[in-house]
Amino acid sequence: MNNFIAKIEGHGNLNIDWDAGEVKLNIFEGERLFEGILVGRTAEEMAWITPRICGVCPTAHNLASLNAIENALGIKPSKTTVLLRDLMQCGQMIQSHVLHLFFLVLPDYIGIDRATELAPKNPAAFKDALSLKEVSDKIVQIVGGRIVHPTTTTIGGFHKVPTKSALNDLLKKLKETEDAARKTIQIFEGIEYPELKVDLKLAAQEGEYIIAVSSTDIEKKDKSLITDYKKNIEEEVREYSTAKFSKYKGEETLVGSLARLAVFGSSASKIDFTNPFHNNIAQAIETLYYHQKAIEIVEKLLEMKINAEAIKQSSNPSLKGIGSTEAPRGGLYHEVHLSQDNDIIYANIITPTVQNLTSIEKSAKALLGQTKNKSREEMEKLLTMLVRA
Repeated sequence: MNNFIAKIEGHGNLNIDWDAGEVKLNIFEGERLFEGILVGRTAEEMAWITPRICGVCPTAHNLASLNAIENALGIKPSKTTVLLRDLMQCGQMIQSHVLHLFFLVLPDYIGIDRATELAPKNPAAFKDALSLKEVSDKIVQIVGGRIVHPTTTTIGGFHKVPTKSALNDLLKKLKETEDAARKTIQIFEGIEYPELKVDLKLAAQEGEYIIAVSSTDIEKKDKSLITDYKKNIEEEVREYSTAKFSKYKGEETLVGSLARLAVFGSSASKIDFTNPFHNNIAQAIETLYYHQKAIEIVEKLLEMKINAEAIKQSSNPSLKGIGSTEAPRGGLYHEVHLSQDNDIIYANIITPTVQNLTSIEKSAKALLGQTKNKSREEMEKLLTMLVRA
């Protein structure tokens, strides 16, 4: 089987050898070459260019680049800047999760072929999805300048900060849509997901560390410094795909919502961390979490004096920096080396997709082995649903 996968963030095929029980995920997008594009550009340009890597999570790339540049230049952002960036990240998480859950995943479970059929099939869910997408877009637009590819962020702070009036309006919208976020959990906890058990490494970032756990033993945690990411996240090129693959300390790794809930703890009894399909329950839970976190941040900002921050550069910067953040799909790493003139001489980027590809292949192979009693048509559907999860 060589099957094109629809409704995913990108382009790919599933190549299945039924007799051998082997699965290969063939990503066939054209070469992007962003790391090479950055070389020769100024430090300021990095955070403008990298968001173009992904139209769904541009804010995460923007913030990771700023983090990398600031670390290279010895700049520590103020509390206000950190809060504003955290608010942008909340908006980014909700934007991506809502798009993924309602328009890529839900059609598989309610018997429709495409997202446009959601409105007549389930008008209430469609309305909630649009209200959450609207408020998350509003978060990113108010702080970042526009819905995608932020324009207000800069090294050390912001070119422009939101007004108190805009923040008050945003707070009102957030409180009005909180119930829609709660209903999202109800919808995705109520789905009967395919049964699957896979022993995977789950990894997420906390502060200056990468924390990894086994899906079968989430209590046992392994810590490594983010600054050592290249020692532990091993990238490789495979002849059947234009995307890179990676492993964490030699093991297939799952990053993203399911990993974050495993690492940071969750009381959600319906989540099985050995079942990759349950990533969608985790995304729904995070939708409410980041919605409530956004409310908390806006309330803090309304009590503060918000000013654009001046850039303060270290007198002896290392000119080498690593920036990381949790993007919606998982840990994101940007590394940059600068010349004395602050031009980029080296850049390295590891995306969540690169980290998740090996775990998707391992999970797909496990799914084949655990569903041998099903028809090939049923198995093909389950495999494409797994990739979308």
